[in-house]
Amino acid sequence: MRYRIRALQERIPITNAVLILLLPLVLCGFVTYFFAPVYSTSLSTNSVQIQQASTSSSLASSLLAGSPPTLGSQSAPVTIVEFGDYQCPTCGGWFQNQEASVVQDLVNTGKAKLVWRDFDYYGADSVSASEAAYAAGDQGKFWQFHDLLFQSQQTPNGGWASRSNLVKFAQQLGLNMTKFNQDFNSGQYDPLINSNHALGVQTGVSETPTFFLVGPNGAIVTIAGGQPESVFEQAVAQLSSAPAGEFPSFAIVPIVALLVTLAMIAGLARKRRAK
Repeated sequence: MRYRIRALQERIPITNAVLILLLPLVLCGFVTYFFAPVYSTSLSTNSVQIQQASTSSSLASSLLAGSPPTLGSQSAPVTIVEFGDYQCPTCGGWFQNQEASVVQDLVNTGKAKLVWRDFDYYGADSVSASEAAYAAGDQGKFWQFHDLLFQSQQTPNGGWASRSNLVKFAQQLGLNMTKFNQDFNSGQYDPLINSNHALGVQTGVSETPTFFLVGPNGAIVTIAGGQPESVFEQAVAQLSSAPAGEFPSFAIVPIVALLVTLAMIAGLARKRRAK
């Protein structure tokens, strides 16, 4: 009896050591499986290179967080997140030449929805324009004000987006001016504008407009600059057909190790019962 107890005591430390060595590998495998990039691809259209679509679910969640102004169906499988500045000439050019086609072919057809996030860097007038657009949004006319800003765009910091002119834009849209002026001057939108800018920095925005297209499985394609509608159409099609997730090949090693460990424990238990 004493021999059996001593033999079992000799086996248990060895088994514990094996478990301790294998546990990090097992955890690594599961973390890799659940948090690895969902999808990865690279697209090229008309010599325009779209950055590789590869991300963790946390980045996709950050881009979709909150209740930013959204154009299109909430159930659209792809979300186009635009980081822009109302004074940015490239943003204005994309609005004038491409946005209508994107809205018509992708948003209105339910393939994607368009989200706006501020990335103001031209100065105080850019921030004021963002505040005015949100104040109009509180009266249900964000996108009308958004469009009017780009339609009225002139030289950055040339005075066209001064606070007095922004009030005139609100009057042009027939807004309730008492409410608009109160909201516009309250400073209540500054935290949102600042958080949008911080999110842009976090996600690597270095120019405007920059677009992040988020697919139904959390995959992301980044499109920098005022690219043509065809680029967005290809990216949306690619994201919509993205696989639900790929099992990383190297994750099979710790999984096998887990199975081997369980088999060892089961074998030890059988020997103990036999004795």
